[in-house]
Amino acid sequence: MERDRDDSPEGTALVTRPVAADWLGLRREADHQARQSTMAGIQRIEAWAGAQLGPGQAVQVIDLGAGTGSNQAWLAPRLSLPQRWLLLDHDAQLLEVSTSTEVEQVVDTERSVGSVDQLPELISADSPTVVTCAALLDLLSPREASLIAATVAARGSAALLSLTVTGEVALDPADPLDDQIAAAFDAHQRRDELLGPDAAEAVAARLREHRTAVEVVPTDWVLDSSQPQLLARYLTDRAAAAVEQDEALRQPAEQWVRRRLDQLETGELRVRVGHLDLVCVPQAASPEPAG
Repeated sequence: MERDRDDSPEGTALVTRPVAADWLGLRREADHQARQSTMAGIQRIEAWAGAQLGPGQAVQVIDLGAGTGSNQAWLAPRLSLPQRWLLLDHDAQLLEVSTSTEVEQVVDTERSVGSVDQLPELISADSPTVVTCAALLDLLSPREASLIAATVAARGSAALLSLTVTGEVALDPADPLDDQIAAAFDAHQRRDELLGPDAAEAVAARLREHRTAVEVVPTDWVLDSSQPQLLARYLTDRAAAAVEQDEALRQPAEQWVRRRLDQLETGELRVRVGHLDLVCVPQAASPEPAG
């Protein structure tokens, strides 16, 4: 069953930081490959939720910044429990193109236009809840991140907060302009006081302040010429953001992109993009995060 809901004021879309649907489609395969390292954490979440479910109950899964549904497409088949999903996003257009997840254990999917500010009122008291997101935390303000952490802790929910960029990007072969592009890009990520590449560690710290155990799992992208469309888009968007932050980089960045696309075409280029997943399981001991 799938349903739609619009909780935004007067039906507005709440699009303050739009994300292109085609970019979400391009990155889906790389996201799904990177998340395999989180399977142990997912199994612990499943064991926790399964121990609380009564007959006929389903675990509530709230997907923040759900976009086109990639997180549900990956996570739902990996949970053997009955699930009721709420896909929440501030962009109604993304929700409209979100893909259906044909998984037997998903008994209901609801799409809702709204923001993370609504999380406290969305969590059900009648069933265990998993709060999840993918590629979202770096787009949030400190206030929004604190709200998520406080709500997860106060409601005793599990959380799987995935694919947050760390700012660690390794390109092989190296290029003299790499460091300047990286510095400008990271500054752009932090614009308007957003958390950007500091997000994963910041949210983990806030969760620990609420005495919530957190496991931090590396989920890096590893890209090469086998993903030419994704890697070309990643490089051009990275340069465009750097130029938006520092106009003096316009011509050097254009040359940098040309060099990188030539390397991609010849099969020389390898790129590792740092990401982290946060796993929280109530009343369960979690290993200390690496690093």
